[in-house]
Amino acid sequence: MPDEEIRMKLNESQISLREELMGRLSIEGFGLRKREISVMTRMSADIVEILDALVELEIFKSRSEAVAAFVEKVISARRSLFDEIRAQAAEIRQKRETAKMLAIRAIQATQHED
Repeated sequence: MPDEEIRMKLNESQISLREELMGRLSIEGFGLRKREISVMTRMSADIVEILDALVELEIFKSRSEAVAAFVEKVISARRSLFDEIRAQAAEIRQKRETAKMLAIRAIQATQHED
């Protein structure tokens, strides 16, 4: 097989892989949302190699974009579960704040008694 033919087949497979990945991720708008908050994370070398390959193939513009798209995809796939987790976390924060206020009042009350 001549080099040009091999290159064309590689380009076709890259394009189809990109279309498949982007199709799956963009169907629901993954990778298209505005992102305002930066999150740093450490990842294993093998995962970073995969992210770099996706960037090299121009499926994503950056590692960050790839990670964000995959995280959004995972969370959206189990949205009701994560919404419940968020609601319970909010309840825990509220109870923690209430407990802190009660503790502060108790401490202040004992200081005034001394």
